Amino acid sequence: MTKNFLLIGVCLAALATSGAPHAFAGPGDHAPKDEKHAEGDGHNHAAEGGHAHGEEEESDGNVHLTTEQIAKAKINLVAAGPAAVTGEVRVMGSITADADRMSSVTTRLPGVVVDLPKRLGDRVAAGEVLAVLDSTEMADAKAAYLSAQRQEGLAAGTLKREEDLWRKKISAEQDYLDARTNAETARISLDAARQRLGALGLSASDIKALPSQNPASLARLELRAPIAGRITARNLQRGELVAAEKEAFAIADLSQVWVELPVYAADLPQVREGQRLVLKGHHGQQGDGKVIFVAPTIDPATGAARVVAQVDNAEGHWRPGDFTSGAIETGGGEPADLTVPASALQMLKGETVVFVRNPEGFEPRVVEIGRRNSSVAEVLFGLFPGDQVATGNTFLLKAEASRGAAAHSHSH
Repeated sequence: MTKNFLLIGVCLAALATSGAPHAFAGPGDHAPKDEKHAEGDGHNHAAEGGHAHGEEEESDGNVHLTTEQIAKAKINLVAAGPAAVTGEVRVMGSITADADRMSSVTTRLPGVVVDLPKRLGDRVAAGEVLAVLDSTEMADAKAAYLSAQRQEGLAAGTLKREEDLWRKKISAEQDYLDARTNAETARISLDAARQRLGALGLSASDIKALPSQNPASLARLELRAPIAGRITARNLQRGELVAAEKEAFAIADLSQVWVELPVYAADLPQVREGQRLVLKGHHGQQGDGKVIFVAPTIDPATGAARVVAQVDNAEGHWRPGDFTSGAIETGGGEPADLTVPASALQMLKGETVVFVRNPEGFEPRVVEIGRRNSSVAEVLFGLFPGDQVATGNTFLLKAEASRGAAAHSHSH
């Protein structure tokens, strides 16, 4: 019986969607159609005030929006329908940077900082120059390579000449063997000099271009970004004399982040890698990710195992160091005939409502909720299959509905 009365109330609310326009509606968008008729129809509307007042109360909370306004507010629509209400494990955790998307840039040789083209907070591409140092050790390493290259060329030429003479029986075999040994030694020295430059950060193309460079630039030591990302630390100043092995820059790619989730032993059997994590931040942001690691051991101090989830952060909503809450969907659960996304639910005047799309905009519909988890809620009463409900930015609709109701109460 209670459900029937509620359904009647919902239907009356749906019929009364021509109530007072709210802040989303433009001027004159929803002027009462019978306004002129009310002025000249000869009826005593003051005497019928009780009836009119009752109709206004029925329309309280309706939010009038055009299709363009809905799109601009980024309000999404989902049809109410069947879905499984799966089990879940509630978790609390902290946002951290993805360890695979972080990098430090260290000075490999001492030198003087002569150029700093990048600043703290700049976004950089992989291989981009972050700083330039003047380093005598780098000059020595490049000079050693160039010298080894010349020696290898000379030794290779001598070997060819001695081999020709030996084959023509003009010179002794020992001269040829000595030349071959010298050529191999020179080639080994050149390879060692090339590898040293590579270890100091020079690319193969940089090394190949050395013979054609101005000798005055041999001391140039460039610090380059090893990954694409954002500079989160810069510990150099122009003109500074820095030592080797100093951490000059830190770079982080925060387009994906990790969530560190301690999961207690009682819940651990339900948690597996690959499961979905539904996340909710303290500032209303929502997202989802995937469990990528479940520790095989439990920390005896906390009684919990370390669980790590990876979360997309293309819009930068999740900041490392912040705390968050969420739920790991563990599967199972019985199917429900009628469900809506959990993000569609709002509290309005102490009741659970969803905002249902209608020709005027949205109607707040009181619903009775059964089983639910962080992703989906079973609807026992208040909706019909196929009803289009708002799921994104529904707090905007709640604010407008509450403001309209407050304005209505003050006007009376």
